[in-house]
Amino acid sequence: MTESQSIRTFRYLPMDVVHHGQGAIARISDAMQEIGTSRAFVVTSPSVTKSTDALERLSNHLGDQLVQVFDGVRPHVPYSCLQPGLDALRASGADVVVSVGGGSSVDAARALALSLGEGIENVAELERFRAEFVPPNTTTIPSTSGRALPHIAIPTTLSAAEFANAGAVTSEERRSKDLLIADELTPRAVILDPELAVQTPASLWFSTGMRALDHAIESVYSPKGGPVIDVLSLDAIRRMAAALRLAQAHPTSVEAREQGQVAAWMSYFGEMNLTLGLSHAIGHQLGARFGMQHGVTSCIVLPQVMRFLAPVVEERLALVAGALGVDAAAVSAAGPAEAAAGAVEQLVSELGLPSRLHQVGVSRDDFPSLAQAVLGDLVVAGSPRPVNHAQVVEILEAAA
Repeated sequence: MTESQSIRTFRYLPMDVVHHGQGAIARISDAMQEIGTSRAFVVTSPSVTKSTDALERLSNHLGDQLVQVFDGVRPHVPYSCLQPGLDALRASGADVVVSVGGGSSVDAARALALSLGEGIENVAELERFRAEFVPPNTTTIPSTSGRALPHIAIPTTLSAAEFANAGAVTSEERRSKDLLIADELTPRAVILDPELAVQTPASLWFSTGMRALDHAIESVYSPKGGPVIDVLSLDAIRRMAAALRLAQAHPTSVEAREQGQVAAWMSYFGEMNLTLGLSHAIGHQLGARFGMQHGVTSCIVLPQVMRFLAPVVEERLALVAGALGVDAAAVSAAGPAEAAAGAVEQLVSELGLPSRLHQVGVSRDDFPSLAQAVLGDLVVAGSPRPVNHAQVVEILEAAA
């Protein structure tokens, strides 16, 4: 082995702090002060505004540091929903964006922060910053100026989007997701407060928890993983499965929500060092084309992807099965892939989430064009087993 083959690199993103625990939202002013900001522009969705007291609590802690709230974020962040937010952000004089809500609010805040920093007036101009992928494995990421507004994320779901340096915006015209990738898009601070999260509807909590489980599982079998990521991802799998079952048994338990938040955090630790794989590639395209929640795509697609990958990642899937509570004898009897995939399907069933594409309005007629779009998604390069159009269609058929 040459020196270049033996050296591996682990990168950290420029996130300064994570405040977590009951009542952690009280640290919002501290977080702003730590990054030298004083005028907050809040980015959120109508559901957070109408169905929770998150903004009231935030306002109580920020006082006149809260300069404006934009609550026009739509699922999957279509470009069209961003223009009013960008106009308001520019007029507000804010020096920090604060996202409150799920992954779409986090990604919208990223897109707005980048737009303002780059001097963009029409959000359509954001397209010039989208990552370009040429199959099978060539990705081009446009450079940014480093002037994006800082971002503080206060998530209320388990998507773990707040721990990434990339966000997705949807082109409704092209029916595809554009990935914006830059270290400056990493939130400088994250606040995990289970007292806010306990207001999130159970079905959304469960489905986003399955998305975090998907992060962790695809990290375990990623060709670019490593011991640090293994330890955290496998423990994230154990913790998330337990936390979701606890939240189902005790819907108003703040402790259950807190355990889920920590598991989601662990599921995404180190993701900038690898590329998530085929389940995420399919999920991106299902979300862009059919408006499916990403967590629901994980429920439906992940088990079939695991079965497809069996020939090349059996040992890795045995670890996943163990983390999901399958004993060694059962793994041996069923085989690692079937044991792991079956354990995921069992959890999906227990949580009452969809498990088949026909349940969410996707028909077989959609499979050929969907498969083509999947092959053009940059994270497909992270699959440990190369995949072609016919094989993607087979996976979709298995999930039908």
